[in-house]
Amino acid sequence: MEDFITLRNQRGIAVATGELVADRKQRVRQIFKNLQETASRNNSNLQEVVRLVVMVSDMDRDRPLVNEVQREFWGERGPFPCRTIIEVDYLAGDFIEIDIVLRIGNKSGESFTQVAPKKIFTPTGPWSLGIKTKTYIFVSGMRGIDPETNQLVVGEAPRIRQAFYNLRTVTEAAEGKLANAVALVIYTTDEKYFNIIEMLQNKFWEGATPPPTSINICDALNDRDVFEIEGTFIVE
Repeated sequence: MEDFITLRNQRGIAVATGELVADRKQRVRQIFKNLQETASRNNSNLQEVVRLVVMVSDMDRDRPLVNEVQREFWGERGPFPCRTIIEVDYLAGDFIEIDIVLRIGNKSGESFTQVAPKKIFTPTGPWSLGIKTKTYIFVSGMRGIDPETNQLVVGEAPRIRQAFYNLRTVTEAAEGKLANAVALVIYTTDEKYFNIIEMLQNKFWEGATPPPTSINICDALNDRDVFEIEGTFIVE
């Protein structure tokens, strides 16, 4: 039996003062320092983090900073957790918050399997395409990146379609199935894409009832993209 905890809206608040750390890089570091302490109290560590959802107020400015600090904590080569990063405008005066999923109480000491299909794009930062545990497959936010070129597919509908293909590729590389999804989270920059998303979701799920799906409107995605989808799947 695996146990996970989800930490919502983690901010760079110093434990000693209860205040946000002033320096931007130190504030990001503080989030992960706080995470380390939480993990330790729950018989866990940073290597047991399976998913990060990073919310920033300025993608171009803040994403490189998050990448830099992540490499400090996970090393230059990881292994890294799954990750999705989005730009939003509702951080209450802050510039970063992170949602975190952490495996706790791993008494068996069993490590994760990093999912890395042969025919897939190269991750664009310090994050893993997918992670397989004994119970779940976690897939990072997938965008419409062509595995042949490592570039975004041209055209909005083709790009969204490619993101679904990439989600399926990573899931199947972990010996999973889209039909075994327990949760999908979709990020898009405009409601006008909803019809395309619904059509493609029905196509990829072959008419079956889709899993619980959250759709979030955000201000921006990496590379000024329009769509991103992450998933969690049960291991059979």
